[in-house]
Amino acid sequence: MSTAKAPLMVSPSGIRGISNKSLVPSVVEKYVSALMTLLRQKVDGDDQLVVIGRDSRVTGPWVSRIVEGVVMAHGYNVLQVGIVATPTVQYMVQQEKAAAGIVVTSSHNPIDWNGLKFIDSDGLFLRPSDWVTLKKIADGEGGVYPAYEKIGKLTEVSNASERHVATILDLPEISTDKVVEKKFKVVLDTVNGAGGPVMAHLLERLGCEVVALNAETTGVFAHKPEPITPHLTQLMEGVKEHKADIGIATDPDVDRCVVINEKGEPIGEEFTLALAVYYWLNICGKKGAVVKNMSSSRVINDLAEKYGCEIHSAAVGEIFVAETMLEKNAVIGGEGNGGVMLPDVHIGRDAPVAAALILSLLAAEAKPLSVICATFPTYFMSKQKASLSALDIDVDEFLAQLSKKWSERGATVLTLDGVHISTEKWWVHLRKSNTEPIVRVFSEASSEAEATTVAEQFVQSLESGGSYSPRV
Repeated sequence: MSTAKAPLMVSPSGIRGISNKSLVPSVVEKYVSALMTLLRQKVDGDDQLVVIGRDSRVTGPWVSRIVEGVVMAHGYNVLQVGIVATPTVQYMVQQEKAAAGIVVTSSHNPIDWNGLKFIDSDGLFLRPSDWVTLKKIADGEGGVYPAYEKIGKLTEVSNASERHVATILDLPEISTDKVVEKKFKVVLDTVNGAGGPVMAHLLERLGCEVVALNAETTGVFAHKPEPITPHLTQLMEGVKEHKADIGIATDPDVDRCVVINEKGEPIGEEFTLALAVYYWLNICGKKGAVVKNMSSSRVINDLAEKYGCEIHSAAVGEIFVAETMLEKNAVIGGEGNGGVMLPDVHIGRDAPVAAALILSLLAAEAKPLSVICATFPTYFMSKQKASLSALDIDVDEFLAQLSKKWSERGATVLTLDGVHISTEKWWVHLRKSNTEPIVRVFSEASSEAEATTVAEQFVQSLESGGSYSPRV
């Protein structure tokens, strides 16, 4: 089969491709070498450190070894932290004052994918402006290697996850003693990704009884790896079978956390951020800006308003949320896919942070999760998509026309990232994905039927090239 047809996604969210097809050794070398050359342009000097970690994907070893070699050939020392969560690498970059970090992962993509996430010296993903420069280097003359005697050194450590967890539990707002007293029973599904060890360690430190599902870091995912409701049936059944207080699921690189209530019912990935915001603003009494991405639920807006805090929206993608959090000096933020970002630890999506906040909330409220969630405003979301390869249109032109049309109808339209159309009853967001060759179409309304209808009609409009006009 020709490798030319296999997708390779290159964006501020990183490099992602199908292993041994679009993601091959030459591609890994090309982009890692470009990153090292970019770093040298930004900060020169000897004994610079790069932290490298990976998730558990079966192709991780060969990709990671190439990354190590390229980094060392560029004269940078490597701190190899092994199979760890992406937020653990971000944390270690900050703690070790490293020049950069590289995570070998394709996050929630299917098992045959792999990729690279690039982390800047402040622990945030590489800025979009730096991505422009990196791509120019990669697509131009390529990386520039130093003389052979400048080769870097390799150091391996095995305690990065424990250090990450210790910092989370050292936060005074994490009610470790109260959680330990509750002796929560937790069913944990880490889908054979990197999350088994770090999440089990966190939960055990919090005194939880852990029933582990798919905890081995084999990279052979027990089910589809994205932690969304259709993929979590085993976890739901596990919560009911073991009469657990909560179920927790993570994606393969452990930046997303989704929870199941004590009845074995899914509450949706949008509620992870909502629960964390509720705990941080209400129980902990924090005041300040809250940041979410444009595809996240209105429930975050409602909570921020209720507790007297500003709410700001950013483009979809962790770095865009992170930049807005820095700009607004936010106290908490994240994305509605289960990603919680807490500046008190680091500004990056972090499943262990999310789990610790939610368990602290359960201990503080002394109520079942279902009861707590029932107090929140009720919204329903529909998350749909259309394959770019199946669309015989210029998507950008279609979105521009859609924006113009709905602005004329009096809707609130944002074009920061694709097109976001908002009315009093519903909103819809259409955008090209940073991580897959698709157009995502997310909608939200006060009823499931309306949210589904809105999303379906906009997908139909997209697939018809605009000849069908939504009637919502």
